[in-house]
Amino acid sequence: MPWGDVLDNAIGLLVYPGAVAALLLGAIAEIGATWALVPERGGLRPAARSVLAVLPGSAARGFPIFSLLAALLALVACLQMAAPFNPVPAGDRNLLIAAFALIAAAWLTWTWGWSRGELDPRLVLTVQACWLVALLVPAVVPQNFHPQALGNSAFPSAVPTRAACLFLYLMCLPALLNLIPEAAPQGVPGGPGRRLPGIEAAGFGLLRIVLWLPYCGLFASLFFAPSSDDVLGIIRFLVIVLGCAMVSVAISLNLIYRGARFTRRFYFNVVAPFAIITVGLGMVLALLGPK
Repeated sequence: MPWGDVLDNAIGLLVYPGAVAALLLGAIAEIGATWALVPERGGLRPAARSVLAVLPGSAARGFPIFSLLAALLALVACLQMAAPFNPVPAGDRNLLIAAFALIAAAWLTWTWGWSRGELDPRLVLTVQACWLVALLVPAVVPQNFHPQALGNSAFPSAVPTRAACLFLYLMCLPALLNLIPEAAPQGVPGGPGRRLPGIEAAGFGLLRIVLWLPYCGLFASLFFAPSSDDVLGIIRFLVIVLGCAMVSVAISLNLIYRGARFTRRFYFNVVAPFAIITVGLGMVLALLGPK
């Protein structure tokens, strides 16, 4: 790999659309989620203080290696987005890399709480399988794994399948972003943490902040035409990303309000069958071909 490409990837990983961008946008999304999911905190300012409280204090117990590796994988997924001014060439971005990176990041995150009775393994596995369907089925007709090509796909016959994938993707986000108790090792944003304050709790609080951009950014890349490399393009991309985040918080709020039993029924009896239907639509589309 030429040194110029190495430099571009390093800038992308550390600055934009990587670490700096993910932390800034993720902090905004996390504050909004905290304010929405725990309204008794009283407003955005207390919500912001709650998010900043994840920073390590004097009683640190050792930074969890799982969260460090998972955050790095999430940043790798950020590089694959069709974001304006992404320094990584469009031809080098790959949906499969993003998928494998986020799957691995999720497993590293959930492994931390897997044996502690805090997660629902069956629900977690179901959601991840459904998300993969939403992520990969849009690539059936174009037979292309470049996110910008999928977002720019304009086959009329693929519209129902893409719409199904869009809704399926959104329904999976509450669990993937650790916004519901059944999939959040450290607890939901703004809620009481399941660990004492310290570097361990901070590691996974910061990890959730980092996860907002790759998940919501891939949504914008897959289901919307690529944004142009200018100020308006950046604004458009951010609006789509933040809109995706708002929808995921709204779904999470509804699930938390209705309780764990309803959440399990929703994912097992609604989302999972819908994913099977989506796979069927993709198979029919593949047989008929693009039109």
